[in-house]
Amino acid sequence: MKKQLIIISFIISVTSFGQSYISFPDSGAVWKETYWWQPSPFFYNGIGDTYIEGDTIINDTIYKKIYNLRRDVFCSSIIISEPEYNGGLREDTITKKVFYRASNFLGEKLLYDYNLIIGDTLPADMNWFSYYSGVYITDIDTIVTQDNISRRIWHLDFDQPFEGWPQIIEGIGSTSGLLGGIEPYWEGWNELLCFSIEGDDVWRNYRDSCFVITDSCTTVGLKENTNSEIVIYPNPFNDIITVRFQNTNRTYEVILTDLFGITFFKAEIDENKPITELNINENLKRGIYILSIKTNDRIIKRIKIIKK
Repeated sequence: MKKQLIIISFIISVTSFGQSYISFPDSGAVWKETYWWQPSPFFYNGIGDTYIEGDTIINDTIYKKIYNLRRDVFCSSIIISEPEYNGGLREDTITKKVFYRASNFLGEKLLYDYNLIIGDTLPADMNWFSYYSGVYITDIDTIVTQDNISRRIWHLDFDQPFEGWPQIIEGIGSTSGLLGGIEPYWEGWNELLCFSIEGDDVWRNYRDSCFVITDSCTTVGLKENTNSEIVIYPNPFNDIITVRFQNTNRTYEVILTDLFGITFFKAEIDENKPITELNINENLKRGIYILSIKTNDRIIKRIKIIKK
């Protein structure tokens, strides 16, 4: 009888443990975000970086210091204000909760609770937009981010800007950014464009973009992921874009979008039916486009291409 009890207890403990908890990075993390606090035709009128740098001790408790750097929405390489200290971040990896203390030291608040299950109501501290009190978890998914880490995503019963958005992301924060608040579009709004660690992209938003449409500097100077097994030419192009694959033993997904994230072309190259070249002829308008190549749900090449 005792053996049975021991075995049952072991099974329960393993089952309750579930997926390993993915914590926030200690350093090198950057949340690139947009800010919208008044009517704007672009759904933003500010852009900047939120990042972790250094530690601070408050009431004998160690916090990670959070800073924000504001950039020009028309040229993100122009810094319009020096880094501003926002406050401290404390993560309890045992309870799987993240706490925030603002720079005015008015007290600690719960920022994220990664124990929530389907049907749970969002804690009051996390639901920054009080008009939407009673928000609950509708679903929990798992995605593999670009660093090959499986992270859980919590969907909420918001319906703006579309169903289930914003979302909570394990080890990243939310689609509203790190400190943007869990709230829908209204009179103010934060949006996480992308999240990186030590300069490497980890997550991008639904538009698959780290820059805004008004940003002429980033548009021109887009950092490209150049993978030698794939060649894309010509660039600029007149009518046809050719994608040449050096390695035909993989399955590739080819996606062509504009700067708004609108998809104009999408195709899958099956390793069971390998080809060496793919020609894209979509009768596109003049302008700048983004061509992304994925394999195993990971982007291995992304370049900016120009239609003459």
